[in-house]
Amino acid sequence: MSIIRKCKAAAKIWRYRDAVRMFLQFYESSEASFSGSVQPAELGFLEELVTHSNSFSGEIIEVGTLFGFTTQHIAKWKRSDKTLTTIDNFSWNPIGMPDSAHRGFTTRSLSYLTEKANVKIFAGTSMNYYSRFVGERPAMIFIDAGHTYEEVMVDIRWSVKMKIPIISGHDYSDSHPGVKQAVDEVFGVDKKVVGSIWAHMV
Repeated sequence: MSIIRKCKAAAKIWRYRDAVRMFLQFYESSEASFSGSVQPAELGFLEELVTHSNSFSGEIIEVGTLFGFTTQHIAKWKRSDKTLTTIDNFSWNPIGMPDSAHRGFTTRSLSYLTEKANVKIFAGTSMNYYSRFVGERPAMIFIDAGHTYEEVMVDIRWSVKMKIPIISGHDYSDSHPGVKQAVDEVFGVDKKVVGSIWAHMV
């Protein structure tokens, strides 16, 4: 590599130094769920849901990829022949990465799974995906993207309409009143909550 190219590469890294620092803080934070990631204490319940979904035909849908941390866990527990589609329009992340950089970073992070583990990334909103959806009813959906009442209701209503056996999501907490309102309004007490993961199962 020439000196000029090395200097350009170093300049690019320096330009994103604050984003890298924030990413590392986010990754190591025990309060990561406030920024969109499932906490270690919640993973056991998520594993239970994914394992249960293996008894149903149809894909697993994750709404809200972010950096792909939860995607990797779901992929680890699902049957190898089951498709996992993860949806994100890459318009938000907790460290302020530009949309294109966010999408590129996540795509590279999940490259092994997309090449070898039957994982697909859909770059768009969940509504975009639902409008194009054809095929067998999904086995499970995990909702963890927009957290307003209206956004969560879009995902829940479609899931109910599709009669998905496992309808679940993240951030059922007082910090996200829109999530709680939507989940309670549709499912009432017919749900299980562990940490901030919620699930309605048939």
